[in-house]
Amino acid sequence: MKVSESFVVILSFMPVKIVTLLQLFLFAVSLGLSVMAALTFTRRRQAPQSGLLVLAMCAEAFYCFGYAQEMAQTTLAGAIFWLRVEYIGIPWIPALWVLIGRRHFGLRGRAALLSIIPVIVAFAEWTNGMHGLYDRSMMLVQRGPFWVVEVHRGPIAWLNLAFLYGSLFYGTVLCLSRIRACSGLGRLQSIFFASSCVPPLIGYLIYFVGWSPWGLDLAPLALCLTVALVYVAVFRLEWFHLVPTVRSLVFRSIRDSVLAIDLRHRLVDFNPAACVLFPWLSESCLGQELSSVFPERSGFLEEFSTSDSVRELTLPVNGEEQHFEMRVFPLNWGTQQLGWAVIVSNITAQIELVRRLQHHAVTDSLTEIANRRAFDAALERECVRASRYHSHFALLLIDVDHFKTINDGSGHAMGDQVLHLVARRITQCVRSTDLPGRYGGDEFAILLPETGLHEASKLADRIRDEVGIPAAEMGEQRVRVTVSVGLTVYTPDDPADPRELLEQADQALYSAKSDGRNRVRLWRGLSTRANTPR
Repeated sequence: MKVSESFVVILSFMPVKIVTLLQLFLFAVSLGLSVMAALTFTRRRQAPQSGLLVLAMCAEAFYCFGYAQEMAQTTLAGAIFWLRVEYIGIPWIPALWVLIGRRHFGLRGRAALLSIIPVIVAFAEWTNGMHGLYDRSMMLVQRGPFWVVEVHRGPIAWLNLAFLYGSLFYGTVLCLSRIRACSGLGRLQSIFFASSCVPPLIGYLIYFVGWSPWGLDLAPLALCLTVALVYVAVFRLEWFHLVPTVRSLVFRSIRDSVLAIDLRHRLVDFNPAACVLFPWLSESCLGQELSSVFPERSGFLEEFSTSDSVRELTLPVNGEEQHFEMRVFPLNWGTQQLGWAVIVSNITAQIELVRRLQHHAVTDSLTEIANRRAFDAALERECVRASRYHSHFALLLIDVDHFKTINDGSGHAMGDQVLHLVARRITQCVRSTDLPGRYGGDEFAILLPETGLHEASKLADRIRDEVGIPAAEMGEQRVRVTVSVGLTVYTPDDPADPRELLEQADQALYSAKSDGRNRVRLWRGLSTRANTPR
């Protein structure tokens, strides 16, 4: 006699004890599931998938409790009643498993869609006596020490089986597929939780194909392993501390483009923002080398793969060149490098803002020419340059004649228009290498590099003539504008002192105003110098 046959014979001599032991075992599993549900609700309720896990464990508890009572029944009516109690939970287990996996990894749940088949299955089982679509026939038979319900499956039962295995398979694959994105504790968490549905899955399959001893449903018995695995995953490995979920959500929602590259320069992952910047990215690109995914920039990307790097680059987006900052840094686990992360951030707005701020920092807002700070800095640089290379340059100070009378008599709006007019006429007269600036109030200054006294005098006369033609106008008001100009020239023999040059030009300007305004005057020290045409 074989060992297995001997074991069955021995059990047949103690039918009451073995049934009672299995009932107690199932009651213990049901109690364990209930306790797990209570602990999850009280200690992990903040996690987004905790409510789903509580429902799943309650459904499994109904399954175990109902089957424990079914095993003790000696009438078909009693067995059918407790079978229907089991189906309060059975149809929902696969749907809840899928929802838990999707919620944990930051995906949309699709709860309404996944509820359709469980509702159909539960309704069909509870009303099976009216149509026989779930179980075509049912009878209570004794097999060894057990009374079991023998059924002939209907079409909805097969639909339930397909949904059960399809859902549990999808949920398990979803967990296992995300293991590569995790490491260390996160990977162990996913493995334990994915494994928790395997024992009942195998048990129910053995029962469904008729291989289980005495025709027992082994799935409720296998749920004891599920309780242990879920307990370890949730309460020991802290699966609900959301490391994989947070990583997935952050990775998917971050606005910067993120690329993950392994040590062999292959693309292993990317986020949705990367698809906007690189529209050709798709799942088929995963595992390919950078030279295939980015044929025009593979060398550029690989250059960064040797160390931490930050560089700026321009890329076409919607037909426009935009500015990006690319940061590359190694991905390490302990002392081992796994690859590199490439983060590409659009900094076009920042660059434009910096440019505007730089422009405003050196530009007068009213006249749109250099302000005093920018002019002083340029004058100081020119003094250094001219002293080093023994060259000349000229400095003009210009003052609007009777500006206070214009401002007070015609209003500040007319005063602003006059200043704007003067600045525009000055800009039209000077060369691109010259620097006009508003030096303060109604006073302007012009820096003329590589310019001697002769050219500077001609330009000063031209500016004086151009400013007053035509007069400034605003509505019916018409104001004639004239300017006084003071001029000085730096020569290699002079000390390169910006303040002294400004003082010379200011003395010349004062002389022009004292002599009746609307005229050009040289600094008196220039009258003893020879004119140096250039």
